[in-house]
Amino acid sequence: MKKNYLKLCAIQEKIYNLNHAKSILNWDQATIMSVHGNHARSQSIAEISGLIHQLISKKNIKKLILASQVEDLNELERANLREIKNEWLLTYNLPKKLITANHLSKLKCEFEWRKQREQNDWKGFLINFRKVVNHTREEAKILSNTLNISPYDALIQRYDQGLKSNEIDKLFLQLKKWLPKLTSQICKKQKKNKPVQIKKNLDIKKQKKLCLEIIKLLGFNLNRGRLDESIHPFCGGVKEDVRITTRFHKSTFLHSLYASIHETGHARYEQNLPSAMYNQPVSRARSMSIHESQSLFFEKQIGCNPNFIKRISPIIKRYFDFDPGLDLDQVDFFSLINTVQPSYIRVDADEVTYPIHIIVRYEIEKNLINGDIEPEDMPSLWNEKMIKYLGINTNRNYKDGILQDIHWPGGQFGYFPCYTVGAIYAAQWFHFASKDIDNIDQIIFSGNLEIIFEWLNKNIWSNGSKFETPELTKKACKGETLNVKYFKKHLENRYLI
Repeated sequence: MKKNYLKLCAIQEKIYNLNHAKSILNWDQATIMSVHGNHARSQSIAEISGLIHQLISKKNIKKLILASQVEDLNELERANLREIKNEWLLTYNLPKKLITANHLSKLKCEFEWRKQREQNDWKGFLINFRKVVNHTREEAKILSNTLNISPYDALIQRYDQGLKSNEIDKLFLQLKKWLPKLTSQICKKQKKNKPVQIKKNLDIKKQKKLCLEIIKLLGFNLNRGRLDESIHPFCGGVKEDVRITTRFHKSTFLHSLYASIHETGHARYEQNLPSAMYNQPVSRARSMSIHESQSLFFEKQIGCNPNFIKRISPIIKRYFDFDPGLDLDQVDFFSLINTVQPSYIRVDADEVTYPIHIIVRYEIEKNLINGDIEPEDMPSLWNEKMIKYLGINTNRNYKDGILQDIHWPGGQFGYFPCYTVGAIYAAQWFHFASKDIDNIDQIIFSGNLEIIFEWLNKNIWSNGSKFETPELTKKACKGETLNVKYFKKHLENRYLI
C-alpha cells in the first residue's frame, strides 16, 4: 500500500497546476501586460504563491512524509519522495504572511525597476529594494535555523539543492587564479585581427525571423512554446507551454540571436523533461545550475562553435543587406561572435569575461544576505570590484552597473552562481559527449544535431530529478564529478589555438 505517498502526490499535482497559472501570469507581466495592470497582477500572483505555500506546508505533510518512508515504493517514487521532503524543508517554517509580503515587495520592486533602470535612478530603486532585502533576510534566517547552514546557503538551496558557498568559493578561486591572465592573452591575440564592425539599422522583424529559424534548427518545438520580446531575456511557462523571450537592438543581430539560442537551451530541457509523473517534483529540472548548463551548452558549446557559425553564416546573410563592399566571410562572423573584451553588461559579455561578472555579483549578494553589508553599500562595492576584476569604472552609472539585472529586484538571491557553475558543467558535458559521438564538429557543421540532443536527453533531460546532482554528473561523465579543468581547456582551445 502507498496511501500516504499517493496523498502527497495529489497535493503535488495541485501545486503543479497553481505553478502553471503563476508562471503564465509572470510571463504576461514581463512581456505584454499593460502598465496599469501591475498592482492587481501582483496581488493575484501573491495570492497564488500563498496558496502554494499553504499546500506545501500543511500540518499533516510531515506525518505523510514519515509514513511514506516505510511504504513499498520503487526507485522513482523514492526519488520523488526525497524531492517532496526537500521542498517541504525549504517552506514549512516560513509564515504565510511573510511569503505574501515578500512576493508583493518583489513584484513591486521588479516592476518599478524596469523604469528606474532606464532613468539611472538608484535612489528611487533603493526605496523598494530595502523591503525586498529585509523580507529575504527574514526568510533566509528562518531557513538557516531549519537547515543549520548560513542564511545565504539556505537561499542557494532554492536553486541548487546541496550546493554550498564553500564549494562555490573553491570553484571561483580556481577561476580567479587563471582567468585574468587568460583574458589578457586572448585580448592581446585578438588585437591583431579586429572583427569587422557592422554599422547598420537592422530590421527588428527580420531579426525575429532569423531567431525563429535558428531556434527551429536547434529543435525548439513551437507547437509547445513561443518566442516573444522582453527587457530581460528569460524562459518561463511549463513543460507543455514553454515561453522564451529575447531583446532586440537595431544596431546588432547578435544580442537577439544569442539570447534566443541561450533561452532555447532552457526550453529544450523543459520540453524534454519526463512525461511520466510530469506533475511531480521528480520530473522537474535537477537544479538551476544544471538548467544553466543546458542554456550555455546551446549558446556557447554549439552556438559559438566555429562549425555552427559556418553553418548559420549563409542564413544570416540571407536576412540582412549589410554595408556594400563588406566582405562578411565565415571568419569575420566568428570574430564578431567570439570577440573577448571587458564590458559593462553581463548578458552581452563574452564567455571568457562572463564568469567575472558572476563573481562580482556573488561576492556582493553573499555579504548582503549574511548581513555583512547593507543595500546602501552595494554601488560602491560594485564599482570597486568591476575596476579590480575588469578594469571598468561604473561610478554613478547604475543603469549599466548595479541596476542591470532583474535578479535582485526580483529577490533571486543565490541564483547568480548557477550561471558560472552551469558554464563549467556545459564544458564538461561537451567534453564527454565528444567522446561518445564521433566527428562531433562535422555534425555541428551539418546542422543535423539530433545525435547531440539524444546524448543530452539520455544523460540530462530524461532524468529530471531522479538523481541528485553529483550522481547525475558521475553517470554522464564516466564517474567524474564537476571539474573546472574542462572549462579552462574549452576556453584555451577556442580562443588561443
